[in-house]
Amino acid sequence: MVGETFPALPPRPFDANKSTMGSVTVVGASTGLSGAALLAAHAAIRSGCGRVTIAVPATVAHVAEEQKPLEVMCWSPLDGESCWTTTAIESLLQSPHPDCWVFGCGLGRDRRSTAALATWLKARSNPAVIDADGLWHLGEDPALISQLGRDTILTPHEGELNRLAQVFDLKGLRREDLGTTLHQRSGSVVVAKGPGTITVGPSGVFPNRTGNPGMATAGSGDVLAGVIGALVARGDPPETAARRGVWLHGYAGDLAADRRGQESMTAGDIIEMLGEAFQNLKECR
Repeated sequence: MVGETFPALPPRPFDANKSTMGSVTVVGASTGLSGAALLAAHAAIRSGCGRVTIAVPATVAHVAEEQKPLEVMCWSPLDGESCWTTTAIESLLQSPHPDCWVFGCGLGRDRRSTAALATWLKARSNPAVIDADGLWHLGEDPALISQLGRDTILTPHEGELNRLAQVFDLKGLRREDLGTTLHQRSGSVVVAKGPGTITVGPSGVFPNRTGNPGMATAGSGDVLAGVIGALVARGDPPETAARRGVWLHGYAGDLAADRRGQESMTAGDIIEMLGEAFQNLKECR
C-alpha cells in the first residue's frame, strides 16, 4: 500500500464566484429515503462547492423543498412518479450538466431505476460519484460496468462491495483485493469504505487513518459522497478528490466524536464539523 500523501487543497482564488467553484447535482431520493440525498447535498455545499442541486422524484419534491438547506436548489420531474424512471432521467439530462454528479443516495430499488441508471450513464457528461442504491442498480445490470471509467468514483461499503464482487466475479478475499479488482475491471476510482477506508486508483492503493467507530451510523456514507463530489466539482482529479474527501470525512468524524462522543454521533454532526476539518487540512506527507 502507498502512504497517505496528497496535494494540499488550493486556496480559493480572490476573484472566486459560485460559478468558478463548481456545481454538483445529487440524483437520488425516493419515498421514505429522501434524507440520504439531502445529507449528500448538505455535505457538498459545506465542502465549498459553488452551487448544489438536489434532483428528486416528483412525489418527494415537497419533502426535499422543506428539508433542504436554503442554499441548495431543488429539481424534480413532472411525471408524478415516486422513483427515478428513464423518462425522469431524460428530462433531467436536458438541463445543464453539473461539474460533478452524485448518483444513488436514497435512490431506492425499484427495477425501473436500473434502466434510469443505464440511460444516465450513457448520456451524462462530466465526472460522477456513484453511491448506495446506485451501486445496487449497477449490480442489477453487470453490462453497465463498461459505461464507467476513470472519471467515475464508486463508494461501496462492505456489503455493497461483496455484492459487486459476486456480480462481477471479482477475485480476492480481502477488501483491498476486491477494490483493486473492481478498479481494474471498471477503470473507476474505488473507495472501499469501512474501518481504515481504502481508496484504489491509478496511482495505487491508499489506506486512510482518520475516522472512528462512531461514524458507523446511517447517512455517514451519503455525507462522504457529497464531500467527494464537491471536491471533484472544485477541480480535484477523481483519485485526489476521493482520497482527500475520505480524509476530511474521517477527520470531521473525529472532531464530532470529541464533541458529541462516539455513541451519540449522527451524520449531521459530521457535516457540522466539515468547516473545522477544512481549516485543519494540510498537505499530508
